[in-house]
Amino acid sequence: MGGAMDLMLRRFPAYKDVIFRQMSASARFRAMCTDYKEALETLEKWEHTPTPQGASYVKDYRRLVAELEREILDELLDNDV
Repeated sequence: MGGAMDLMLRRFPAYKDVIFRQMSASARFRAMCTDYKEALETLEKWEHTPTPQGASYVKDYRRLVAELEREILDELLDNDV
């Protein structure tokens, strides 16, 4: 989980306390962060794959990353006390 935690802290530094709280309290939040990390890693892989199919996957993964990022931010905002 360290990789996902580090990624969240870099991406949303203003929500450090909320991230720590949610990582320890919410399995759903941990899963979203792990999914986000894996989607970013896969996006990076496809961005370096010079094939027509790669370009299609890049578009799909960019959309997925953006959707996951919005979900995570919503979760952070909902739990920012």
